[in-house]
Amino acid sequence: MVRTLIPVFLILVVACSGKKGRSFIPHIPGYDESKMEQMVMPKKLKEISGMFFMADGRIAANNDEKGILFLLKFENSSDVNPDNIESFEFAGKADYEDLVKVDSVYYLMESNGNVHEVFGPDSSKEYEFEKIKKTEFESMYFDRAANKLILITKDHKLADHFIFAYSFDLVTKTFSEEPYYKISMREVHFRLKNSSTQCKPSAAAIHPILHKLFIVASIGKVILECTLDGKVEKAYQINPVLFPQPEGITFAPNGDMYISNEGANGKGTILKFPYAGQQ
Repeated sequence: MVRTLIPVFLILVVACSGKKGRSFIPHIPGYDESKMEQMVMPKKLKEISGMFFMADGRIAANNDEKGILFLLKFENSSDVNPDNIESFEFAGKADYEDLVKVDSVYYLMESNGNVHEVFGPDSSKEYEFEKIKKTEFESMYFDRAANKLILITKDHKLADHFIFAYSFDLVTKTFSEEPYYKISMREVHFRLKNSSTQCKPSAAAIHPILHKLFIVASIGKVILECTLDGKVEKAYQINPVLFPQPEGITFAPNGDMYISNEGANGKGTILKFPYAGQQ
């Protein structure tokens, strides 16, 4: 049964004041940081670990402990209506990290790589990823051309050298046995011009206009811009004041970028960066 949250929470939408410094270094082409908007989330969404911009304009989001999926509707960028935040339970407690929606089906990934295929309230099926010792995931995105979900590692025994990606085929409902691609940390350090920066991915999404993969790393505070086979083309440092714990990224069809922060020491937020196109 779908539940609508009663409007006892206040969601604030405030324009960026410019007092917290740059959002990205260097500047991400097409995004005017002065137009950034910050949306403060209610208590139930303090720990957003994944989100996905849907075709109807809503954002699907999940927290990292309960099998509950939230549907957020923003009537416009400055008028968030708490009555329009719906939720439904699809499974029990687990360490849920990221989600996507493909047609009418939601897919949520656990930190161990397991994928939940969610059809609606109390209706889901779980696919178990073959356990690889000491491997942790936080990022998953949908590659429509390949018709696969791509799971990106956060940590594993070779994490100092590579970031690995594995695939989940939506036709055969099977995982790739070998990495789908790998990202060299040497390449990441080269793009960042820093050989000591960490980069442990916490979210990923494909830009709908540029057709590039954007990977956010909370540990390391960076964004990577990659080809769809994992070649790093650009890297950006992100402001830890604005992004204390970035755990989710998604794009609207027009390129607007949304990045969520877990509220480790406060309230969870979603930051919106309007896309103006390449200059």
